[in-house]
Amino acid sequence: MEPLQPAGAGDVLVGDGDSISSIARAAGFLPDSLWDDPVNASLKEARGSGEVLLPGDRVTVRAPRFKKLARPTGQRHVFRKAVIPCTLCVILQDAEGQPLAGKAYELVVGDMKLSGTTDDLGKVECTIDPTTRRGMLKVWVAEPGFPDPWERELRLGSLHPQNCASGVQQRLANLGFYLGSLDGQLDEETLGALAAFAAAQKMDWTGDIDAPLAGKLVELHGV
Repeated sequence: MEPLQPAGAGDVLVGDGDSISSIARAAGFLPDSLWDDPVNASLKEARGSGEVLLPGDRVTVRAPRFKKLARPTGQRHVFRKAVIPCTLCVILQDAEGQPLAGKAYELVVGDMKLSGTTDDLGKVECTIDPTTRRGMLKVWVAEPGFPDPWERELRLGSLHPQNCASGVQQRLANLGFYLGSLDGQLDEETLGALAAFAAAQKMDWTGDIDAPLAGKLVELHGV
């Protein structure tokens, strides 16, 4: 797998944790306004999703265009800024791929603290501010092989594209196949994790990340 090169030619440099949603929020735009702008067409074609950008990519943000509205004087008028929150979704499964359903959890994201129980799919879901970078999830699994509570730091917006080595490592790690460093190197540990993933999916392992294997990795990961 060749190193992935940055895409786009805009004036906003993508950093770790940035996405179209967070960049749009900071600039006062709706995400689709930036992602669907023709000036960002090359970036959109290269990445496919505005929520999976590579640090070093560039996004063009046009100057805001102001809209004039005629309103009668002597009256009170209310204008509301459109804000689209992001959805955070975490699916929890055991080593056999079975959902950890009905488990108590505590989620801290930014200034927000939530608690509840996972649903039948083992899902924890909430809306968050697009600019949030980190969170902490605690789950009381109460099953052999899990600490009490099980804890995981969430790095929000930091998922790299699926066609680069670091993006492959991230997805393998989130699916429980890889425990090594997310250094973007296709070393023996990463290749071993890919082989284990292929075996679990009953797929032929060619020794390379071919299209079927990459597609299955994205399918199971969700993005």
